[in-house]
Amino acid sequence: MACGGYIPSGDVYEAGFRQAFCRYINKNLTGDPDCRAYMPLDPYSDKLYDAVKDGVVLCKIVNKLFPDAIDERAVNKSTNIFYASHRVENIQLALTAARCNGCAVRSIAVDDLMGSRTHFKLASLEFFKQVILKGYFRKINIHEHPEMFTLKLAHEDLHDIRCLSPQDILTRYVNFHLKSAGVTKTLTSFDYDLSDCVVYAYLLYKIAPVTVRPRLLPPDQVLLDNQLLNRAKAVLQNLRELGAEMFLCEDDFINSFTNRETRGVLHLITVAFLFNRFAGEMKTYGAGDRPASKESINELSSRNFVNSVDVRPFSTHVISNLRDGHIARQMFEILRPGFTTGVKFTYEFDLVRREAQFLQNNTCIVRLVQGYPFKLPSLDAERLTRSDLAICEALLLEMLRSFLTRDAYDEYELLRWTNEQLSRAGIPIELRSFSDRAIADENLFAAVLNNLTNGMASKDFLRGKRLDNARYYISVAHKAGYRVYTRPEHFETCSPRWVAIAFAALRWDKN
Repeated sequence: MACGGYIPSGDVYEAGFRQAFCRYINKNLTGDPDCRAYMPLDPYSDKLYDAVKDGVVLCKIVNKLFPDAIDERAVNKSTNIFYASHRVENIQLALTAARCNGCAVRSIAVDDLMGSRTHFKLASLEFFKQVILKGYFRKINIHEHPEMFTLKLAHEDLHDIRCLSPQDILTRYVNFHLKSAGVTKTLTSFDYDLSDCVVYAYLLYKIAPVTVRPRLLPPDQVLLDNQLLNRAKAVLQNLRELGAEMFLCEDDFINSFTNRETRGVLHLITVAFLFNRFAGEMKTYGAGDRPASKESINELSSRNFVNSVDVRPFSTHVISNLRDGHIARQMFEILRPGFTTGVKFTYEFDLVRREAQFLQNNTCIVRLVQGYPFKLPSLDAERLTRSDLAICEALLLEMLRSFLTRDAYDEYELLRWTNEQLSRAGIPIELRSFSDRAIADENLFAAVLNNLTNGMASKDFLRGKRLDNARYYISVAHKAGYRVYTRPEHFETCSPRWVAIAFAALRWDKN
């Protein structure tokens, strides 16, 4: 289980977050039979926190924002929760699955969500905030939204768009539609620029589908009244027509001068929701210009790993994001704090000299790699700078191995240990490598997991296809607290490097 505990930073707008997340959960889980015992949640009471303690709602929300992150068969449902250990397992499952799908909830421990700690309420809100925000952020990429290419500036290319943070993309998205509407006002801050309702008045009308637009109040009508309360009511009415009313209330407009930063998060979540649902004229101008390749499973797993440790900015295209050296630098600091001290990196880039500055930063990364126990003989700064797929994936994989094993990764030792565990489990199979198809065919990962957890994975759920079985036993590993970043597809195709990483999590890691 995770150690430590959640400590809130700064002033948290508890009532606003609680009401927003209750509305979101009610909208998305009311029809779920497994959540009947908790629904509906009263936004003005503490019922949300009572629902958190069983862990079922946590698991459901993770699955809503990160589809298939949790196999439902691994969840202890409300009708089957008889012991405190069942609640602990559910909360651990939600936390570990969120982490392994790219959500940085590192500071939150299981005990923080059990109701026994001082900051239980704020830890619960922090969990929902991170899962919902990062769940929307993860979709802000060129693979799911090829129309994003419309947002590039004159001097930029596709790589530049991929390297923008989600906040920058959302800012450009809003300003693109404001400009298209002939509005001179621009968005520069989610904390300050949305509370007067002007941006929402034009944005919502501009991005609304033609079938919905007649039901919206036009911008002139929204802004006709100088009373901010009436403007806010009009904006919320338009948000309701677009299905985006969950996160904001009138108070977020009329009292925006208090708890400004946390109210800004609610505005950010709202705009992220709108971006993922309504491209508006971006689709008209840019959707077909650039075919978007599908993100590979390896890239997705690497991106989840990088985001789970809270690098800045949030990575949406992990291979492209390595080109300036800053994510790699942050990763080295996480692997070994202080390791980059004294290494001279460039943090602000000149438009003319930036390629040379990227190369200089990656030269520093190569030097750091040489001083670390990585096996990357073909690594060079130039290949990192041009986002070479093979070398970037290799670097990220080495970092993941180091992260999970605390620099102890040894594949020969891992194979020996795995065979020893199989022997103890009474399975007469000896693996010669992690590409052995018996691993998936015979559910050997589940066998080793059961050997370590006194049989947490039920054999009744291991009689399906490879992919379904893998989904289940990965979730059981998460339930036990093992950070398995390997995807079910890796087991289905017997990808040796990623299958080995999964066993390494069992051998060396339990968070």
